[in-house]
Amino acid sequence: MKYVIFNGQLIKTKKANISLLDKGYWFDFCVYSSLKVIQGQPFFLDYHIDRLFESAQILGLAHKFKKEDLKNWTEKLIKKNKITDALLRFVLIGDPDSDESKLYILPITGLTYHKNQDYSHGVKVISYNGQRPIPQAKTKSLLLSFLAYTKAKKVNCQEALMIDDEGNVREGTQTNFYVIKDSQLIVPPSEKCLGGITKKFILEAVKNEFEIIEKDVSIVDVKSGKYEEVFISSTTRNVMPVSQIDDYIVGKSFEKTKKISKLFKDYQDKMLTGCSSVG
Repeated sequence: MKYVIFNGQLIKTKKANISLLDKGYWFDFCVYSSLKVIQGQPFFLDYHIDRLFESAQILGLAHKFKKEDLKNWTEKLIKKNKITDALLRFVLIGDPDSDESKLYILPITGLTYHKNQDYSHGVKVISYNGQRPIPQAKTKSLLLSFLAYTKAKKVNCQEALMIDDEGNVREGTQTNFYVIKDSQLIVPPSEKCLGGITKKFILEAVKNEFEIIEKDVSIVDVKSGKYEEVFISSTTRNVMPVSQIDDYIVGKSFEKTKKISKLFKDYQDKMLTGCSSVG
């Protein structure tokens, strides 16, 4: 991709640099959000911008940017780069002691499409001890997530689940985490993990079919088979069943997860039909 947006202006990608003296760079005063673009249309742009601004507010990261401007800049970038299917990333970085923050909109990569067998047979993941600081904000503090995800890939696993000091699963490095028991869909407490946009839609889609419960989920209980099914979700994965955590089998049939997947897809299709994806 030849161009990025910097503070509303189209610039060459190679000129999108950050000074080493920037406080945002050194102290991680930086938040971001990633969204899908399919056939030239960004998916749920409003929600991604809202989350970007919410994350900035949690950090106390002041800025002068407006939602409508970001929407217009996104459309401009898609057209200039002739983007069809890709992942875009908003990056807001700056000094909390001023409102002179900088905003980049970056085309990252083409979309990753997962194998059908990942959804029919489930994926393997690992557990990893660690928890993100300020979990409700999507920040640039990604070293822990990178180390965990790298360890997962080395053992041919799709994801790493982050385990807190009390032994509870909080989230994946790139995903939200769920377990199912009877008619209950159980998720970690919202104050302990990032509120994913896909997660938001999943919970809306299934609320008439499942009782949604927020509570701590012990990794020991998950591995012991206390829950019937386990799955993860993200912008690129949607609803993905988990078959194995470390050396423990945690699911095989995924009947309820597949039901949730269909409810989510139907809900998402309805949302996309009922509103402009760029509006």
